[in-house]
Amino acid sequence: MIDSPPDPAVRRGPGTPGWVKATGIAAIIVGALAIVVMVIGGGDHGPGRHAASAGTDRQTEISDSSSTAGALGGQAEADETTRSIAVKTLDSMAFEPSSVDVSAGETVTFVVTNPGQAIHEFTVGDAAMQQEHAEVMAHMPAGVAHGLPNSVTLRPGETKQLTWRFGRSGTLEYACHEPGHYGAGMRGRITVT
Repeated sequence: MIDSPPDPAVRRGPGTPGWVKATGIAAIIVGALAIVVMVIGGGDHGPGRHAASAGTDRQTEISDSSSTAGALGGQAEADETTRSIAVKTLDSMAFEPSSVDVSAGETVTFVVTNPGQAIHEFTVGDAAMQQEHAEVMAHMPAGVAHGLPNSVTLRPGETKQLTWRFGRSGTLEYACHEPGHYGAGMRGRITVT
């Protein structure tokens, strides 16, 4: 048998130590877990978080509970309520009532009940904000809690209140942005006069 010269493509001798391989695998796992934690718990979206897109002035209007100057108005305290409006979220992808009339500057407490089996949401805003919110919610799991003052999420059987001081005259909506609900027409009309 003739000895052939060693093939330079074939590695001889000890390979990468096991501790180096284990450290590398551990680093990859820790990195992946860190990304998962950031996505779930951080940023503008995730359980207990929800914010309007950066650069919109709607968030300022929504957050400012001391002013009625904004077109949308803002969150108010329940003891400022001039009246209550009962609203039901229906699994048929509708609200009952489908529309309400309020006065500019009026403070209303919406008493929202979910008598059905699906999770629903009740969010007050203009049409542009509702569409933007629907697009964001399309990428989130059902039932994610919100930190916005203009929105409540209701599990089956729950009743929650949202108190709102309306701004200038115009048309707003209340809508459900659980995945697929807004697209199925789950919205109501608020006429502010």
